[in-house]
Amino acid sequence: MNIIICGAGRVGFTIAKQLSEQGHSITVIDPSSEDIQKIDDALDVKAIVGKGTYPSILEKANAAETDMIIAVTRNDEINMLICQIAFSIFKIPKKIARIRSQDYLNPKFTRVYNKENLPIDVIISPEIEIAKSIQRKLEAPGALDSVPFADNKIRLLEILINENCKLIDIKLNDLTKKHPNLDANIIGIIRDEKFLIS
Repeated sequence: MNIIICGAGRVGFTIAKQLSEQGHSITVIDPSSEDIQKIDDALDVKAIVGKGTYPSILEKANAAETDMIIAVTRNDEINMLICQIAFSIFKIPKKIARIRSQDYLNPKFTRVYNKENLPIDVIISPEIEIAKSIQRKLEAPGALDSVPFADNKIRLLEILINENCKLIDIKLNDLTKKHPNLDANIIGIIRDEKFLIS
């Protein structure tokens, strides 16, 4: 997949690293020659010094052949404008923007994010993601992680079992017999860094 990332700060660097390691063709754009140099030195990506809001810079990044653009600069308005230009001029199919201002994230104004107004397909909000992570921790105290599925009807929990746990030495098949009120299914175990499906 051809992906343009606008913003070479910590977030942009991390996204570029992960996506390039997955085999995607990545181009990173940022006005800071210093940040672009860091990315160019560390990652196997194309790095361009310039503003992602300039159509000529997006054209240089081969936006016409791009599948996705990810705008993660430090400025919400710039990220929104990048997505607008990517859609209007280059018809990039998938547009992702980091938006931090709660005013832009107000549910009353969500209709602004559509093809007729601001064509942003996915909004990344670090503050909301942190709040969701804290909420998941509070809903499942003791769990290392809690991931909701099916409109929060199903939860996948990651739980650390230490040597004092009463479940040790009980076969998984016998677990529901010994604990009939257990409203959970164990789908797997990570042991010695290997995932074993139960």
